[in-house]
Amino acid sequence: MSNARMRLVKPGAPLNRYVAKRPLGRLLVDRGLVSSSDLFATLGHQRSSDAPLGQLLLARGALSETALYQTLAEQFGVLYVDPAHMPHDADLQAGIQPHLALQRQTIPWARRGNVTLLATSAPEHFEAAAAALPARLHPASMVIANKSDIEAAICAQGNAALAERAEHLLPENLSCRSLPSQIKTLIALLLPTLSISIVFQWLSLADLYRTLFTFAFGMVCVGIAIKTSGALIQIFARKPILSARAPPPEKLPRVSILIPLHDESDVLDALLRRIGLLSYPKALLDVILVIEATDLPTRTHLETARLPTWMRVLIVPPGRITTKPRALNYALPFCQGDIVGIYDAEDAPDPEQVSDVVAAFHAAPEKMACVQCVLDFYNAKANALSRFFAIEYATWFRLVLPGVARMGFAIPLGGTSVFFRRSVLERLHGWDAHNVTEDADLGIRLARSGYHTMLINSVTMEEANNSPWPWIKQRSRWLKGYLITYFTHMHSPLRLFFELGTWKFLGFQAFFLSAISQYMLAPLIWSSLLLYFGAPNWMQSALPVELLGALWITFIAMWCISIAVYIVAVSGKAHRHLIPWTICMGPYLALGTLAIYKGAWELITRPFYWDKTSHGHSGDVSDQPASSDAASSLSRVTKATEI
Repeated sequence: MSNARMRLVKPGAPLNRYVAKRPLGRLLVDRGLVSSSDLFATLGHQRSSDAPLGQLLLARGALSETALYQTLAEQFGVLYVDPAHMPHDADLQAGIQPHLALQRQTIPWARRGNVTLLATSAPEHFEAAAAALPARLHPASMVIANKSDIEAAICAQGNAALAERAEHLLPENLSCRSLPSQIKTLIALLLPTLSISIVFQWLSLADLYRTLFTFAFGMVCVGIAIKTSGALIQIFARKPILSARAPPPEKLPRVSILIPLHDESDVLDALLRRIGLLSYPKALLDVILVIEATDLPTRTHLETARLPTWMRVLIVPPGRITTKPRALNYALPFCQGDIVGIYDAEDAPDPEQVSDVVAAFHAAPEKMACVQCVLDFYNAKANALSRFFAIEYATWFRLVLPGVARMGFAIPLGGTSVFFRRSVLERLHGWDAHNVTEDADLGIRLARSGYHTMLINSVTMEEANNSPWPWIKQRSRWLKGYLITYFTHMHSPLRLFFELGTWKFLGFQAFFLSAISQYMLAPLIWSSLLLYFGAPNWMQSALPVELLGALWITFIAMWCISIAVYIVAVSGKAHRHLIPWTICMGPYLALGTLAIYKGAWELITRPFYWDKTSHGHSGDVSDQPASSDAASSLSRVTKATEI
């Protein structure tokens, strides 16, 4: 093959398509690299998928990477390049965006005379890559290289650019990265103004207390109204928009699954077993374990692990921040699938989940850009805190979230077991690398761009955080992220209004303001009890005891409604044991007040700090049957819902 004739692509000239000389399968059999039985079996699988024959053979372990690409070079009558014999000339990569080179799997490799050898592992992308070459690199000739060698060459020279791109992929006007300075400026103006107003009695303490109490109580009413309305709509909704068990497409697509890991060596073995249980054809799975370069324990553990051919490790270079969305942005150009999904390290998805997601995308219109699955806990019986957490999740994912979706609101997504059309993700510039609840932000950005999200009743089991301080740390990150998401999207309220429309805009305000203020202003509600036990005069003038009695009766009635919603959410077979615990949810929710003040302080001091949740404290539950039990109980009240 070293004497193969080079066909050139010259600047301004029409591209001459490289034509395969013989079928790849026949060449592989003739060279003794693949048996006829393996070839026919793989061709049978290819009839129901969009994957190339070579990729299917690699995924099945029937062929080595080097053998595949050497044969591919022979098929197209071009050179095969090996870094050991022809090193990559990194200088040729100047001026070429590494993320585009990754997407096209094509890179300038070397110069021979005045010809650029353009190495590719995907000949179908060669013409587009050649057309985009800088003029200085023309004319170009196609050569074939291993996919792993091409990615290694791109990263060796372009890692710094890829890392920088991951941090700033989202345009600044949509990102939260400039938010902290704006908040500090606002606080610097607001606090002195408020203090001066009180000192000079332009604003009395009674007026301030009455205003804040009224707002807090109103937000409690709004929050409970949203929860109750969503639950009632979901319970009494008669016709599902789409069944989760929709028929699959004739040609199954490739699905990339990103699993960001950080200090997860304790759960790695269980994770690999759980992902291995997925029933979707492994030849069509592209599972990427995304690991920070500084995470030496996880990297060391993976070095000794035997990963299947459809699973690979991607190392994220260090940057100014270390967040999950930054890691996801870095990994996105490496994805090969048309659908991109996210799992967390402790997840145990239903084995049929990816198949259900593919079927849902196939049956839905193009504007349906996201599928969100249900999250549940496999350690709900660990202690009281895990039971309360399970009640909260059951209420959210079984009743409130699908009900609110039916109301037509834009809602935040979950950070795991969520799947996207890759083309839409790229169009929306991925995730906000600085937002610690990138899922909530992306859910709103999808709605702002006119896309829809679908909820299906496929269940992923997780590990509930069942220790008070780790729970508070995790919840503080979520609530800090809600604060960040709200302020970021309200940076241009008129633009948000016109992009969401009136109904979704009002829903955005009600949803985020009620979620934030119920925790942040809860002490105001509690402080009103002092009026019954001797409060300062200014409090008594702000809230007469007669009015307070009526307010507390209303509050108690709304709390009883909330308990009823909790009971309905856990009334299925898998969660029935949680019913007695629903009446004790008050103290559990009070922990959220501690969390939001911690989050609010960090919003000022460490806005982009990712308070890591530790996993692996509930043992190995990879084979527990709880997922199917939860799914069966869920189907009684939930079908697929489009947002």
